[in-house]
Amino acid sequence: MNDRTRLVTGLATGAFAAGLLAASPVDAATKDVDVNDGKFFSPQTVSSAVGGSVHWAASGVDDHSVTQDDLLFDTGTPRAGLTLTRTFSAGTYPYHCSKHGDQGMVGTVNVAPQVVSAPAGPAFTVKWAAAGTDTGTTFDVKYRVASGPWKTWRNNTSAKSMVFGKGGPVAVARGKSYSFQVRSGTGAKESLFSPIKPFRAS
Repeated sequence: MNDRTRLVTGLATGAFAAGLLAASPVDAATKDVDVNDGKFFSPQTVSSAVGGSVHWAASGVDDHSVTQDDLLFDTGTPRAGLTLTRTFSAGTYPYHCSKHGDQGMVGTVNVAPQVVSAPAGPAFTVKWAAAGTDTGTTFDVKYRVASGPWKTWRNNTSAKSMVFGKGGPVAVARGKSYSFQVRSGTGAKESLFSPIKPFRAS
């Protein structure tokens, strides 16, 4: 490889990496949640990235569960010493302890979709699931342009990501803002729609 090839390759790789970093500010590392005998989850609200994991572990001796409100995940009958790890696709996941939920033992996992400024040009990629995610197998995706109305992009798709602005649903204009929300599901079970992910095309 000559010096010119190294320079061009380095610049291209750096530019692509910079685009990924700029578009992916949420850490995908595992987040730990304490299932506490004080009848609370700590932290109560967790924000994770697409492909990030949440690990729940009981720190006391009481019986508890981790039960997503629509049963996308559930540790079952409350028991002592429970642990659970889930790797998340985009969505908002309210959950509770089935024994103590009416006493305020509730929590939420928030996962916004990811936007990557690739491929080249004004079109860009929106990602809502990864190879290891286990919180849904089908996804509803909606978008809006600037402050316009929300519109459906995909319903019940098994795709984990798609290029927005290449073959639809709209032609992407540089400098314009686009926003996305995603809901994950399996059969009749589904999350709530995710936090809004905004992106300005460049």
